[in-house]
Amino acid sequence: MKKLLLFVFIFGLLTGCTLQSDQKKIVRLGYLQNDLHHLPAFIALEKNFFKQEGIEIEVAGIFRAGPEEMSAFAAGELDIGYVGQAPATAAVLNGVADVKFIAQVNLEGSAVVVRRDSLYQNISDLNGKTVAIPGHATMQDFLLRRALHKNKVPIETVRLIVLKPPEMIQALDLKNIESFIAWQPYPALAVHKGGGKVLISSPDIWPDHPCCVLVAASQLCAERPEMIEKIKLVHRRSCEFIKTNRQEAVRVGMQYTGMDRDTVIEALRHISYTPVLDRQKAVAFVDFIKDLRYIKPQKEQISLRDMFYE
Repeated sequence: MKKLLLFVFIFGLLTGCTLQSDQKKIVRLGYLQNDLHHLPAFIALEKNFFKQEGIEIEVAGIFRAGPEEMSAFAAGELDIGYVGQAPATAAVLNGVADVKFIAQVNLEGSAVVVRRDSLYQNISDLNGKTVAIPGHATMQDFLLRRALHKNKVPIETVRLIVLKPPEMIQALDLKNIESFIAWQPYPALAVHKGGGKVLISSPDIWPDHPCCVLVAASQLCAERPEMIEKIKLVHRRSCEFIKTNRQEAVRVGMQYTGMDRDTVIEALRHISYTPVLDRQKAVAFVDFIKDLRYIKPQKEQISLRDMFYE
């Protein structure tokens, strides 16, 4: 009886260790819902790139907004994530989430949209109008403010309201707002399925501007650098696949967003996928959110190096 109990005890220990070890091998992934900016994640999942590199991936969260995803990192629920550079930056510098930027995901890919029947011709026409943004301290918030400033329109003369991108198109059609700024595919969807037209695209506001990043939990970076390198390789493969297999990329984009073919094709015309981080532009964005006091004063001394995986 004692030998049996000893065997059960040892077997339990070994099984427990094996389960914990297996659990450690699983990489928990998060991304934003219906976001074509995160097409490299969809490609990697659909084409089994993670599996080919020996990574067992689990989609642990699909989020409506970047701050929600960063909260999941803060709760220890994610290991890697495709997310907007803006909420990731704010979360890191405010000490909300401990993650590192390991790669860029995309550049550009946003637009200011107005009603098709409007007479608006340029950003100056938004003076005194109601414009929807997806959130404060977002890249779209920054782009709109930059465009208004460039056209000498005081931000105080524009009424900013926060809406999720899917709600923006309906609000525009119902004439509850005069304009919105959002990431693709929502501008393309407003043009193809709603009553919208593009007033200005984001590269005309800030050429080659960063938008989304691939981040990893700092603990994963410290404990498993070899895994981070594999994940970066998967991401690079996905970015290259999009460039060289456009029709298949469109199909995967349709599958993961539920958007029609014409909308996805139009949206992809305005998005550039790249794994290369632009630190200079990252610093420019940090200066912007500091000026608007989106970074807590006591946190402003956090080094930008804390954001990047070396």
